[in-house]
Amino acid sequence: MAGISRAIRGTCRELSPSWFEPCLHSAYFHISASFISASAATAPLTPRLLPISDFLSMLEECHAAAEPEIGIDMGLAIPAAAHGSMGLSAMSSQTLWDAMVAMVRYAPVRNAMFTHRCLQQGDQAIIEMKPRLQLGEFEQFMGYATVLAVYNVLKAISGNALEDRIRLAFPWGAPNRSPVSQIAAMFDFDSRCLGVRVPLDLAMRPSYSADSDLCDRLKMAGEDELSKHMGSTAAKVRHLLQQKTATWPSLQEVADKLAMSKRSVIRRLESEQLSYQLLLDEVRTDLACWFLRRSDMQLSEIAEQIGFSDQAGFTRSFRRVRGCTPSQYRFDFRHAPDPI
Repeated sequence: MAGISRAIRGTCRELSPSWFEPCLHSAYFHISASFISASAATAPLTPRLLPISDFLSMLEECHAAAEPEIGIDMGLAIPAAAHGSMGLSAMSSQTLWDAMVAMVRYAPVRNAMFTHRCLQQGDQAIIEMKPRLQLGEFEQFMGYATVLAVYNVLKAISGNALEDRIRLAFPWGAPNRSPVSQIAAMFDFDSRCLGVRVPLDLAMRPSYSADSDLCDRLKMAGEDELSKHMGSTAAKVRHLLQQKTATWPSLQEVADKLAMSKRSVIRRLESEQLSYQLLLDEVRTDLACWFLRRSDMQLSEIAEQIGFSDQAGFTRSFRRVRGCTPSQYRFDFRHAPDPI
C-alpha cells in the first residue's frame, strides 16, 4: 500500500494507505449512494469488496466527519438481506446467539474495516468490534453504521423482544445531535469497546425465523466466500498488487513471490473465475477513480500514472471494470445533484 500512497502524494489530498485496501462490499456502496441521493456514484459491475477511497466522496457529501451520528441513520437503512450470506445465515439461525456467531464468522466478506468477536461474559452475549484499518476522521461514522447494521439484523430476528434489553456500546461520548428517539435509550457511550450486548437468556431463546436446512446451505455459501476471501490465490495476488512501488509487478514476479510457477497461478485464478489481468485492471481502476475524483489531471496523465502506455488502453480497461469511460465517471461525479 505504500506504493499507492506515494502515487497520490503531491497530487491531491493524501490518505492513509489502508483506505485503498478492499474492505467494504459494493452492496453497501449502492445503499450509501441511495441514502444520500448520490445518483452519480458508480460502483464496479462485479460485486466485491471496495476500498474506503471509493466511498470518500459520499462520506464528504453527507458530512460524515463533522456529523458522525449520521452513521446511525445509515446503519438503520441497511436491510438484513444486504449482508448476503452473513445476514441471511443469521436470520435462519436457531437462536439469537447462533445468529451473532454467524455474523461474526462471515463479517470479513462484507465489512473488513473492523475485527469482530463473539463472547459470553456473565449474563451477557456480546459482539465486540475493533477498527482494523486507520479510519481517521470517519471512525465514529463507520462505527455507528456498523453497530446499527448489526442491530437491524438482530431486531429483524427478535422483533420487540430486544427493546429495552439490547445495549449498543460506543467508546466515545454522546453526539451533539440526539440519536433516533426510539433507540436512544439503548445507547451506552464512553464504553470500553464498540459493540452490541444482549442478555444471555434472550440470546438463547429459539428464533421464530429459524430454518436449519436453509441455515446449513447459507453457511456453506458463507464458508465458500470466506475461503475465497481469506485464502484464495486472488486475494494473495491483490495484496501483492496493492504493495506496488514504482511499477506494477508482472505475472512472473507475482508467481515468484508466491513461490509458485506462472502456470500454477494462472490455473488457480482460472478456478476462481479470475485472471491476473482482471485483478490488475481492478486495482489500477480503483486508483484511477481516486485521481478522477480528487485531481484535475488529464486522462493521459492518469493513464501514465497508473501504468498504461496510452489513454485508449486505459479507457478500455476502465470501461470493463466500471461500465463507463473515465471521462463519463468524472463528469457524473462533478455534476452530481446536491443531496436532498
